Amino acid sequence: MQEIRPIPFGSRAIGPGLPVVVIAEVGVNHEGDPATCLRLVEEAARAGADAVKLQTLDADENYVPGTESHAVFSRSQLTPEATAAVFDLAKSLGMEALTTCGDLPTLAWVEALAPAAHKISSGLVTHLPLIRAAAATGRPLLLSTGMCGLDLARQAVKAVREVGGRNLCLLQCTSVYPAPPESLHLRAMATLAREFGVPAGFSDHSLGYEAAVLAVAAGAVAIEKHFSLDPSRPGFDHRLSVDPDGLRDLVAAVRRAETMLGSAAKDCSGEQVDAARRYLRSIVARRDIAAGEALTLDNVGFMRTLPEKRGLPPGDWDALAGRRAARSLQRYETIRPEDLAD
Repeated sequence: MQEIRPIPFGSRAIGPGLPVVVIAEVGVNHEGDPATCLRLVEEAARAGADAVKLQTLDADENYVPGTESHAVFSRSQLTPEATAAVFDLAKSLGMEALTTCGDLPTLAWVEALAPAAHKISSGLVTHLPLIRAAAATGRPLLLSTGMCGLDLARQAVKAVREVGGRNLCLLQCTSVYPAPPESLHLRAMATLAREFGVPAGFSDHSLGYEAAVLAVAAGAVAIEKHFSLDPSRPGFDHRLSVDPDGLRDLVAAVRRAETMLGSAAKDCSGEQVDAARRYLRSIVARRDIAAGEALTLDNVGFMRTLPEKRGLPPGDWDALAGRRAARSLQRYETIRPEDLAD
């Protein structure tokens, strides 16, 4: 597989080998209340999230009146001024800020807020004019791939690259709310990374945070998780969200997963070096061996010894077999190079 380079993400970067970026998806769970949105940002920072994300659009430009989406977004829109305040607070708390823009006029004023990236949601994956416009800003793009296979993903990626967009991260996503475990297909992240040569992450619509942690083990470089002050509230995205304690637990679990995954290098270092000295076996005399006696599997064994008594490792046996003892050896005595006759 071709080498996948990281992409910038505000003061951070997203890519293989880097800390997983955890994005608290506030979306519209603020229900249109700026104060609630600011509190969500504060709670996300306390939980250790790396970024907060909103959903920002003009309902009349995105949904036909009478649809459920038009009703939801009509009563949950934040003004440009309120959105700017959210971005400013997030940045002051050490997080990145971004949002999903659903239409071109919204994209224009959000771009002025200098988001860490532009987000293209699964529902916009076929909105090629918006994808091109977002990519043309030169900012990184996070593009969710729910409701599409590789064919539509290729179409979207092509649109990004047609306008010179190079900093792209694709997110495996299942656009079911909530998404059942069997629908998540976390292995698809590797397919996206291999097919398009870009970092791949996970936009999580499942309940709880188990899938997010497993996604890290499956190679996710970014995790997006819906976040609410009260997941029991009706409507919006509350039901599939984690609360502040859940987000804190998610972040902690993701960091533990990163620690456990460690490095791809297979070596022996740190405490394992000491363990090797104590537990790996040495070549020893199984019984008393007379000087001049040939070494065989009858008189030689492979045993764990005291660390200070370690001798030749069992891996050297093939070169030792048949050689003669330079001196008499007592039972359980380790065999060293100087104990062998020339």
